[in-house]
Amino acid sequence: MDVVSAVFATYLDAVSNSVHDRLTDQFNTVEQAKVVKYDGFEIPYSYQIWKIKDKSVCETYSHNLNDKSLCSQAAKRMFREMCLYLQENPQSGPKYGKTKNMYCNAATNYKPLVATVSFDEKSQNDKAKQACSVAILKVMESPSKSNIAARKEACSEND
Repeated sequence: MDVVSAVFATYLDAVSNSVHDRLTDQFNTVEQAKVVKYDGFEIPYSYQIWKIKDKSVCETYSHNLNDKSLCSQAAKRMFREMCLYLQENPQSGPKYGKTKNMYCNAATNYKPLVATVSFDEKSQNDKAKQACSVAILKVMESPSKSNIAARKEACSEND
């Protein structure tokens, strides 16, 4: 490849990447992941096309239902607070309105997981009811076949 072709190829690559990056940024077509420190939690979430993906909120806390519940409730408060802040502090620019709508929609539509699971000394019947409750919560979070089967097994003992 001669020097002129190499320079031209580099220029085309730079221009096309710049246009692609600008369009991707404007339309928010690539999923973005964020982690925000708020109210004692590091709240992870993802968004794409200016909409927060509900299942991504607090997904790193999935191993502990109590922590996930507390995190998701904090996330709901954070979305509400961000919406209010953006409404009270208008900015100019193309991203402001889309960002404000994204957080205000999340403040309105995001449903946090509300659960408290505790493990104390209990009777066999209480333990069976507790196992059923945990299984129900897991199905609510992720209705997979294995979670549904586990719920049927755990809750059949309480009948």
